[in-house]
Amino acid sequence: MSSSASAGLVPGPSIGPLTTPTKRAAFAASADAGPSRARPAGVSPAYSSRRHSLYGIEDRIVIDPGSRIWKVGFSGEPDPRSAFYALDMSDVGRTGANEAWDLDPPRMRGVNGSRSEGERLIGVRVLKKLRETFVKHLMTDSKARKVIVIENTFLPIGVKEHIARALFDNLQVPSVSFTPSSLLSLAACGRITGLVVDVGWLESTVTPVFHSRPLYNLARSTPIAGRRSHKHLRVLLQHHANYIPAPSSLSHPLDRPRTQGIPSDLLTDELVQKILTEGCFVGDPHVPGQADELMEVDQTQEEGEAQESARIAQEWKDRYGDSSSAKDMRFSIPFGGSGLGPATIIVPGWIRERAAEILFADDDSEEPSIPRLILDCILKLPIDLRPTLISSMLIVGGTASLPGFIPRLRISLLQHLLPPPSNASSEQPKSPLNTIQSRKEETTMWRKKGHEPYKEIYGLASKVAIINDPAPLDGEGGNKGGKAPRWTPGLMSWVGGSLAGALKTSSAELTRETYDTNVSLSINRGENYKEELEISEIDLSTSVGVNIDDLKVGQAVRYQIDEDDDFRIVRKRGWKDSAGLSDWSRSSIKT
Repeated sequence: MSSSASAGLVPGPSIGPLTTPTKRAAFAASADAGPSRARPAGVSPAYSSRRHSLYGIEDRIVIDPGSRIWKVGFSGEPDPRSAFYALDMSDVGRTGANEAWDLDPPRMRGVNGSRSEGERLIGVRVLKKLRETFVKHLMTDSKARKVIVIENTFLPIGVKEHIARALFDNLQVPSVSFTPSSLLSLAACGRITGLVVDVGWLESTVTPVFHSRPLYNLARSTPIAGRRSHKHLRVLLQHHANYIPAPSSLSHPLDRPRTQGIPSDLLTDELVQKILTEGCFVGDPHVPGQADELMEVDQTQEEGEAQESARIAQEWKDRYGDSSSAKDMRFSIPFGGSGLGPATIIVPGWIRERAAEILFADDDSEEPSIPRLILDCILKLPIDLRPTLISSMLIVGGTASLPGFIPRLRISLLQHLLPPPSNASSEQPKSPLNTIQSRKEETTMWRKKGHEPYKEIYGLASKVAIINDPAPLDGEGGNKGGKAPRWTPGLMSWVGGSLAGALKTSSAELTRETYDTNVSLSINRGENYKEELEISEIDLSTSVGVNIDDLKVGQAVRYQIDEDDDFRIVRKRGWKDSAGLSDWSRSSIKT
């Protein structure tokens, strides 16, 4: 045996047919890199890298936890390894919820208004999805991987605590870095300043970022987002889509009746989501016509939920039914009824085009639309930051991935920044000065000025630009848009997290040792506070002469000794201690 064989050296590729060639990674730089490109052949650097740090392999795990969709993968890769729903179908069928958590835990479905049950349910769902992330989707050891968690602007603190507790206590990751999603989205475009508009599932947020510093005190949010459009599409389909059931027999497969409206039991969450993502788009702004004037309905009488949804669906059909040029679209439902064939759903073209119109509707409700939300945030900014941020808007989020969403948003912004037509002669009072009629005219003019909330920023209309606009305008303002990489809006924040992990520029890391120390300190503070509270209760009970635990809510103390020389509580309302203070509830009123 030769010395090379005895040393355990592997023969090279030129030795003979018995040689096993080494598989090399083929991650070549390409201008076509993106989420739509097929995954390159070879082994990912996340598995083949030999670089190690104190805690293990340096490639981080990037997790983008959403209330509806999670995206997970390794840093340094162009797209996530997996994207999955945050809620299992079993939970959807049992609780009827569409998201893993809500902005307010008592409002979650299946908890009956209990905050503690909502918090417990969120913790169970978060822990389950984090386990699946490491075991099922990434197939890696959690103890050897640092984690980057992409944090939304208004992520509930309870959800954040559940994520940290599951990662440290259960999965025992070495460190966690909570990084703002707005900052990572701009990093994916190579920028450090911009106005990030995140249109997600639960809410739409607008976060200004200046020199890599998110201005959270100026951020704004609205519940008009993906969940609102999802519910609205369900209502429109339930009343105005056409349903063709499955054939009842093979002898007459084409003899099937067509009914208007889809049964509610067939409108599952998966079907509505499929129609929304595959068939719907955002159309151009609607031009009001004569039909819009007929939509005034007397809402003084109480209406049930079914009547209310039918009325809304009919109003939308009257407004948009005749003005749409989109074609109808068919969707098949497998196992529809008899099982002899699929049932068919015909979605009208006006529903496909106007289902997302609720995101841009400017009604009189307290919830602002997305264009108004952006302009409200611009008004709150300092004057010197307004031109810079309004010319560097970035639209992200899963709902913003609808075709035509970004161009329609730009048009709506320009419409709000367009001064209304005014007549110079009508701006001056026509009546003589210092008369009652002239004062009424001045009051009317003053009220009209209140209908122009964005008059202060009318001059910024020429600077409106969206950096990921697929169809930017020509001119001074338009040529600044459309220069972002061709990532879909839903992947923008995750790609930024992957880039931050590769460059090691994420937020401050919270190590496991620091987390354990903070938890122990918090437990000690809680125990000390509990002991001090018990001591204060004992002192108070001694001074009053009765055990505080024996008192009910609202009970008062009166110094009265019965025949057996026992202390008695004889009345309620107010306290009377040993110092002899008077009871305010029984004080006499002087007249």
